[in-house]
Formats: sequence, structure tokens, C-alpha cells
Amino acid sequence: MKNDCLVIIGASTGGPKALQYILTNLPKDLFASVIVVQHMPEKFTRMMAERLDQSCKIKVKEAVDGEVILKNVAYIAPGDKNLLLIEENDKIKIKLSTNFESVYKPSIDATFISASQINACIIAVILTGMGSDGSKGLKYLKEKGSFIICQDIESSLAKGMPYNAIKTGFVDKILPLDKIPAEIIEKVRGFYGK
Repeated sequence: MKNDCLVIIGASTGGPKALQYILTNLPKDLFASVIVVQHMPEKFTRMMAERLDQSCKIKVKEAVDGEVILKNVAYIAPGDKNLLLIEENDKIKIKLSTNFESVYKPSIDATFISASQINACIIAVILTGMGSDGSKGLKYLKEKGSFIICQDIESSLAKGMPYNAIKTGFVDKILPLDKIPAEIIEKVRGFYGK
């Protein structure tokens, strides 16, 4: 039984500003856990989490290895580690790892692929960024019935990630940045029948 809803957001170049817009527009009673994978060096991810926590209605923190994810909390993947999602005793936990073939750490693909193995409703979001990180993972998420949102190329500071994601054919909705928070809220509410 899928009784949890997760929002997983991947971003790179231009991501911090886009993430701030999305996370500050989510309500404190979102009823979903949020996982954020932003390409960023070690230490900077903690600073970003602390800054966002001060301006968001939901709690924002840097992810810690082994912690159980909670609703209405956003977890930022630490720089230089991949954030994997695992299931243990009917709970979804964070596993931080370096064992994934990718030029990026954190890798959006690593998080997406691990999320496709857990029993939960997944809403995936690809934001502005260079390259194609996340695109490979979309196939795994789509096979498990996840809903995929992509920032449109026009509102993206760096076009590579949105362009490559759209090219896969797995994206359900392409939206400008200012429409993404409302779409996330609507999809989460729809999952819980609210």
C-alpha cells in the first residue's frame, strides 16, 4: 500500500534561486516529504538548508545518513554524497552513499533510481541545470507510475537538464517556475484525496 507521498526535486545551475521560490511557496501542511538534490559542494548544502529553513513554512534541513523521512520536511542532499532512499520496517530512510557512477555528487539520477524501488507515490521535479543528470532516472520512475514535472526551458537559467528531461518523453507536465509549487500541492492533495 502506497501510503507515503514524496516530492523529489533535482536542480543544478540556477537551482538555489528556483528552489527558494518553490520551497517558500509550499504550505506547512503539505503532507509530503521533500527531497532536494542540488549540485553543490560540501558545506554549501548545509548553509543553503539553514537559510531556506528560516524562510520556509516547512522545515528544511541537510539530510543525515540513516534518518527516517517525515512529512512536511525538506531534506537537502549533502554535497559530495548521493542521497538514496531505502525502505526498512515500513519506513523510508535516507542512505548517504558514494557508490554510484556519476560525475555529480549528489547525483539526481542516483536519488531517482533508488526512489523507484520504494513503495511510495513519487512526484519528481527537474529544474534548471546544465547537463542531463536526472534524465536516466526518469525512465525508472515512469515505470513505477510516478508523476514527472519539468521546468520549462524559457524560465530555466541553464537549459540542459530541462531539455534532456523533456527529450526522454517521460515528462508529464512542463511548466514555468512560478506554476510549479501549485502543481506540486495539487498532485499531493490529489494523492490523499483532499
